[in-house]
Amino acid sequence: MNGDKQVAMFLERQHIKHVRHYYRTVAEINIELAKIHKNIEVDINKDKYKFASEYVNQYISYTTIWNMKFVYNLESPEVALLQIFHLDYIFKNEPESLFIKERRMLLEQKEQFFKLKPYKEEHIAIRKHKMLQFITEKENELSEK
Repeated sequence: MNGDKQVAMFLERQHIKHVRHYYRTVAEINIELAKIHKNIEVDINKDKYKFASEYVNQYISYTTIWNMKFVYNLESPEVALLQIFHLDYIFKNEPESLFIKERRMLLEQKEQFFKLKPYKEEHIAIRKHKMLQFITEKENELSEK
């Protein structure tokens, strides 16, 4: 009986260690993505990305995509995914000659994030489509006014 208790405690410690590593890694990714946002913020027209930012901000607690903080946000894989989408959208709409270093940093963080496998590929595709659809709808509403 004592052996079973030791095995259970060992497994629990291993699980806790794994969970801590996972959230620490997600936080590191989110911090790096936030740094990329800070680096590009002064060199872009943020109004051009207003709707993309508006979409992402719905999922960020107590702050914005341009001012990422709070442990809850930093440890969230959802926030990391949305930061990736946001940066992808910005870089897609900016000249390729700009932000070379930041694009490389984004690629590294994407690789790190997808190694964690927090979401299935279908979920990621659906989430990205949802964001793009939101942006298109907002732009259409704006043009109709």
